[in-house]
Order: sequence, then C-alpha cells, then structure tokens
Amino acid sequence: MLIPIRVDVPMSRRPWANYALLSMTVVCSVVGFRNMSFFLDWAGITGYPRWISAITSSFLHAGWLHLVGNMLFLWIFGNAINYKFGHLGYLAFYLCGALVSGMAHYGFDGTPAVGASGAINAVMGAFLIFFPRNDVTIVWIIWIAPGVGRISSGWIIVYWVAWDVLYLLLGAQTGVALWAHVGGFLFGLAVAIVLAATGLVKPTQDEQTLLQVFHAR
Repeated sequence: MLIPIRVDVPMSRRPWANYALLSMTVVCSVVGFRNMSFFLDWAGITGYPRWISAITSSFLHAGWLHLVGNMLFLWIFGNAINYKFGHLGYLAFYLCGALVSGMAHYGFDGTPAVGASGAINAVMGAFLIFFPRNDVTIVWIIWIAPGVGRISSGWIIVYWVAWDVLYLLLGAQTGVALWAHVGGFLFGLAVAIVLAATGLVKPTQDEQTLLQVFHAR
C-alpha cells in the first residue's frame, strides 16, 4: 500500500476552492451517515436523475475510512491544481470531473455509487500533466514494515491508475467504482493537455509540464 502525505509544489496563493470542496464533502458525508433519506437522494437511488446524482454522489461516502482516504488524496493533489487553475476554474473542472466520472460509471456499470474518487482521479490526471516531475512523499506499508520515501508524481500516479486498468481487464470484483476512476482520470488528462498545449494554463519558470518533458526528449 502506498499512501501520499505531501507533494513538493510551491504555491503562491491559498487553495480556497479546494478547502471549500473538502469542507462540503465532509459535511455532506457526515449528514449522509446520519440521515438515510438524504443519503438515498444524493446517491441517486431515489430522487435525482443520473446526470445530477453523478455530481451529488461525489459528496457522499460509504464510511469514515472511505471519506478520510479520499479527502487525503483531494488535499494532497487538489490544493496544487486549485493553485494552478484558479478558484473558479478549479471548481468548474472538479464538478465536471465528478459528472464525467459518474456518468462513466453509470454507463459501464449501471449501479449507484458514492465517493469523490472519480473527481479526484480527474485532479490526478491534471496533476500528471502539470507536475510530472514534482516529488510526492509517500508512506509505504509492505506486510508489517512501514517506511517513508519520495518518488516523482508521474510514476506514482501511473502506478495507481495502472492498478485500476488491470482490475478492469481482469474483471476483478473489487467493490470499487473502477470505471469512475478511469473515466475521471482520462477526463482530467485530456482537459489538462488542452490547457497546457494552448497555453491557457502556463507553467512557471520552475515548473515543467509533461508535454515539455516529452518535447525535450
């Protein structure tokens, strides 16, 4: 198991939009833990059409471990993308990521699902494009031997996505919305490629996009 705890991305402004998303997700999830009617409505089991529940369900979680794990990833990677995209741009990107990943899950799986991981995978796709060489500090747990290390974000993100793709290819029953993960990641990757290629979002002097990395080769 590899758990990120920090990314090496200097930021010149506070990621207030990501703070707002984190707060709203925690509040909605806790309300959902206590109020079954609210949970069923926002999860899309009752009440809302799928294109709406694809977004609302991203603010719910199935339990505390699910919530804490997703919020850790959103904190680690979302703060940097909020800094890079700006507040309104990041909010629009995140919500569209939730929509696309949710609809990918509905399209290929068909069952209701909850969790922010699809939208978070969109964020990770964008992170791969804009910060491929920035280090991620990780805690690894192999059997009972934990450790701490640093690795380039490009490698660790590809590692996580590769597991999702492998599980899909094997038809593994993981209980995880794998199509939401992959759909969200591809959406984030595509949007970030367009933004980087057109110069709508530019790297600073000490940053290098994945497009620049491949161009340099």
